[in-house]
Amino acid sequence: MGRGRLSVSFDLDGTLTTSSFVDSVWLEGLPSLVAEKRGIGFPEALRLCIEAYNGVGDDSLLWYRLPHWLDHFGLDGVDPEAFIRGYAHRLELFDDVLPVLDTLRGQGHELILFSNAARHFLDVEVSKGGLEPFFTTMISVSDDWGTVKSDPAAFVRLKGMAGPDLVHVGDHAKFDFMVPRSVGIPSYLVCRDPAARTNGSLASLHEFLAAVGRS
Repeated sequence: MGRGRLSVSFDLDGTLTTSSFVDSVWLEGLPSLVAEKRGIGFPEALRLCIEAYNGVGDDSLLWYRLPHWLDHFGLDGVDPEAFIRGYAHRLELFDDVLPVLDTLRGQGHELILFSNAARHFLDVEVSKGGLEPFFTTMISVSDDWGTVKSDPAAFVRLKGMAGPDLVHVGDHAKFDFMVPRSVGIPSYLVCRDPAARTNGSLASLHEFLAAVGRS
């Protein structure tokens, strides 16, 4: 790669893993519990869940914390960890993930997982996806640092840990592109949906690998 040894931080959901796992928890599992608890149909329960999630927004720590939502809907007695693990079989990596991570690691770059996902989710995804060998550091920004990536201070702290040769890649236009760039971190936006792709966004991690190599 053109820049020598880098520290490369990766987002997790939508960048390395598909939405299958997290959607099954938030848009299937939790609404099913709500429907049973309240004696209503699944579509109505799903509507209530989505309305509640959107009322908080993904800039809030509460968005990521399943215990909060179990309490919000009065779902006492549900073990958050066990509930999440029950959907681990839905976890899927994008096809380009392991080859690109293996190439980067083989070239001597330090790889960091930097995700808003709560620790319970992150640990399941790392374990089920076989991601642990690739990363020297794995940070649940919401749980480990008590903030989210919309806060530029999170990226300032990350850069302080990782050093000046840090680049970041993710799929969220604000959290993974605009915010890190606002504090001087080169960042790359991966947009896997062709219909949503914009100028400058990348179609895959293979394109990210090529882009970083040219920089």
